[in-house]
Amino acid sequence: MRLQLRKYNRSVIVTWIFSYLSVLLVPIVISLILYSATHSLVEKEINRANELLLTQIELSIDSKLKGLEQLSVEVALNKNIVSFTNVEKPLSDDHYFQLFNIAENLRTYQNANDYIEQIYVMYANSDTVISTFNHIDSRGLHAIMRQRDETTFEEWTQLFAGKYVNKYSPMLYWNEGKPTSTVMFARSLIFNNPIQPHPILIFLINVNKLLESLPQYNDSRVLILDKDNHFIASSKDKEKLQDQLPYERLLGKKGLVYAEMNQDKAALSYFTSELTGWKYVSVLPANIFNEKMEYLKEITRLSIALGLLIGIIVTIIFLRKNYMPIQVLLQNMTQKSGFRFDGKSNEYSFLQNALHHTFVEKDAISDRLKLHNNTIRAHFLTRLLKGQLERKFPLQESFIAHNVQFHSDRFAVLLFSVDAYGKLQSDEGRDAFGQKTQMLHFILSNVIEELAGKNATVYSTEVNELIACIINLKPTLSEEEEIKELNRMASQTQAFMKEHIYAEMTIAVSGVHSDVYGISQSYHEALEALEYRIVLGSGQLIQYEEKSIESAQSQRNYYYPLSVEQQLIYYVKTGNLPKAQMLLGEIYEANFKVHPVSVALAKCLLFNLASTMLKTLDEVSTISRRNFEAHVKDVECLLICETIQEMMTHMNRVLMQICEWIQTEKKNHHTYLIHDIRAYIEMHFRDVNLNISMIGESFSLTPSYVSKIFKEHTGETLLDLINQTRLTAAKALLSEQKLTVNEIAGRVGYADVSTFLRIFKRFEGMTPGKYQKI
Repeated sequence: MRLQLRKYNRSVIVTWIFSYLSVLLVPIVISLILYSATHSLVEKEINRANELLLTQIELSIDSKLKGLEQLSVEVALNKNIVSFTNVEKPLSDDHYFQLFNIAENLRTYQNANDYIEQIYVMYANSDTVISTFNHIDSRGLHAIMRQRDETTFEEWTQLFAGKYVNKYSPMLYWNEGKPTSTVMFARSLIFNNPIQPHPILIFLINVNKLLESLPQYNDSRVLILDKDNHFIASSKDKEKLQDQLPYERLLGKKGLVYAEMNQDKAALSYFTSELTGWKYVSVLPANIFNEKMEYLKEITRLSIALGLLIGIIVTIIFLRKNYMPIQVLLQNMTQKSGFRFDGKSNEYSFLQNALHHTFVEKDAISDRLKLHNNTIRAHFLTRLLKGQLERKFPLQESFIAHNVQFHSDRFAVLLFSVDAYGKLQSDEGRDAFGQKTQMLHFILSNVIEELAGKNATVYSTEVNELIACIINLKPTLSEEEEIKELNRMASQTQAFMKEHIYAEMTIAVSGVHSDVYGISQSYHEALEALEYRIVLGSGQLIQYEEKSIESAQSQRNYYYPLSVEQQLIYYVKTGNLPKAQMLLGEIYEANFKVHPVSVALAKCLLFNLASTMLKTLDEVSTISRRNFEAHVKDVECLLICETIQEMMTHMNRVLMQICEWIQTEKKNHHTYLIHDIRAYIEMHFRDVNLNISMIGESFSLTPSYVSKIFKEHTGETLLDLINQTRLTAAKALLSEQKLTVNEIAGRVGYADVSTFLRIFKRFEGMTPGKYQKI
């Protein structure tokens, strides 16, 4: 059970489940993001509403405060107020009358604005403070109007210090012993008398009346702070708001701050007036917009739950649907690839390993094919050259498969036969020599391709130990230009290889033919031209359409009559080297200079000359068997000669060696021959048919030649030697006296007794009978 569970945990199904669940997390995350964005949006909307409210409050209050500034200008223009500036203590009755008039005027200004609690004009010269109903001094004003209860007079006078006063400040106003929160607006009245100190006009603003006229929004509460963040007034819950307000967080001109106020979270929006520097703070309980967010939370929770439910159902359906192809693929891979899914890894890992193994095998096969690619391509080009491709198969597909691309339908073939490998010649064995051959082929292919340039496309391969180049010529070339281009490439390649590699080669150039199937015809023409290397020699550039080839084809016979052959053999056998070389030169001139023969006839002449030399060496070898093996080697060298020039050179060398040897051996060779003749006569003298002709045939010599040689070296004739040998045997028989004369004559080789008697009497001076008696 545990193994099954582990196998199931490794399966791709588990991975898919987590993947699909991860996908399900996307809408959940999106819902949370939307919820957060909506929360922020609601928050911004409420903040925007609060800012709009605060802007309206600011405009309302600032408009009223601007009215106070305009009213201060009107007060500064009042003659009664201006005239009292120069009054000093003590006051006279006229001064008190002026005070009464000033108070009357101040009441008029106060009645015009219901939010003005009181108006004071403070004169520094007379230390007189005039209000709407009486006049007092500055200490009296301090007693009824100061910032705090403990504010001293000196601290209070600092509010009005300075050359020019223009400020708003929160104050406590004691009216009938009860302090009331007010805002003081103090401003210096500037007149045309710069010597006297400026009187100060003071407005006490009833903030509550000021706030009563302001717009309200739901359960929001509005607070007013001065520019130093000191509390001025609030629309409701003054004591609680003043104590719980986070003054240190209200920074900047405007913003939104969350804080705990009255044990509840509240949103504080604030805005700073450009005119007074006051901060207008709107305090809104957080539950006002939390109600909307709770509704949004419920919708979000419902959508997440519904999405999870539907997602799980869809996951199960698609999981089953998507796993079926994997299961079928596993079965097929198990059956066909030889791998078995054992559950040690998931399905993807198994498929990956199986495919990796398949790809490795494919790459190995591909690498093996690449190793043989050149061979396959060379085989294809060879079949193309030999015309062995079947026409029913489309050649274009074969060209693409073997990376062969022709740009026109004009083709020719160059055949290269290497005569000498130069620097690439190797003495390290056949394998090393094969590598050098491949290197030469590589160099030659690159050279011919480089020389072809843009005028032709070249494909090369090896055919029967020859290097064949298929030349696909440019279609814009004329027929004359094509021939010139082929000759240029061939001649420059030959010169380059000879100069840099020291390699010598014979090059055959075919004619130019149209159509791909004309390549085979070009190849056979090049082969036919290359055969003329036998006639023209190695290291030549042979064109198929040369006139010399055409004239050679018209020649039907070659010059080498039987009499000339016998004469050549005779000169060799007699060791006459000058005449043998002169005759050989005449044969060459007659067949290859005056009237060049065809290739077929040249081959016949080649073998005929080899046959003549074989006969000559064979006859020479009969004289002395000791050099027979050397003669055979010379014949083998003659048979492997590829050109007439090579054969003529080798024949001259062999003739020189043979003639020198004959001249050297002539002196002692006859001694062995005479000894052999004597032994032969001793063995065959009883034969009645023994004569000079029989002896010549036995030694493959003519009777006259044998008789002449024997006479020159012994001083006697061969016939005398035969007779003396027979007579010696006859005398021995006569001494025994057991046989008759007739019987002895027959036993020593004489068929006629009269001939025996005549020869015996000529050599011994008596008859056989008389010899027997003696």
